[in-house]
Amino acid sequence: MVSTPRSLSAEPALAEMARATAKAARLGVRLSAYLIDSVVLLGFILAFFALAGLVLLLTSDLGREDPPDSAYYAFMGVFIGGTVIAWSAFNLALARWRGQTAGQYVAGLRTVSEDARPMSRGRLLARWFGLHPLLFHPLLIPVWALFSAIAVSLTLNQVVLAITLGLVALCIVAPLAALVTAAFDRDRRALHDRLAGTIVVYADKR
Repeated sequence: MVSTPRSLSAEPALAEMARATAKAARLGVRLSAYLIDSVVLLGFILAFFALAGLVLLLTSDLGREDPPDSAYYAFMGVFIGGTVIAWSAFNLALARWRGQTAGQYVAGLRTVSEDARPMSRGRLLARWFGLHPLLFHPLLIPVWALFSAIAVSLTLNQVVLAITLGLVALCIVAPLAALVTAAFDRDRRALHDRLAGTIVVYADKR
């Protein structure tokens, strides 16, 4: 008789233990957390747009003359890069520290590993970049669209155009995919949860 290695046979038990000790959050509560996170994201976008605008203002002698071309590149770099990088760093840091986004904190939710193990950096990155609706958010369509325009103007390449426009399309596809997959999953796991092996639960395990 062939015995099953303990490490392999324990995987289903760990998953069931995680589900037994942490109740999956209802879809409505997850949507509430997403809306709160959307407000926070809007704050990031406006803050970096204002900061980028300040770059133009300071390089144009407070609007008395036209800013140089380098100032426009700086504007786009601060607005696009600053928004995406700061927003990603903010959410990854919160996820690593507390297992929550800002919206999940307010809504009383947290993200845990579905196999009851600690959240690794790799799992956090897989969840964030795996079509997370906060990274590919409808509010970020102008940011990704501006990035697409810049990339195409610099390369004049149709492949680059397709890739960058794909980023814009993902801002619509990712939230819809997350909603549909969460609605039909017994543990309300969205697509990015499935890819990373995570589950969103109530923070107090009620």
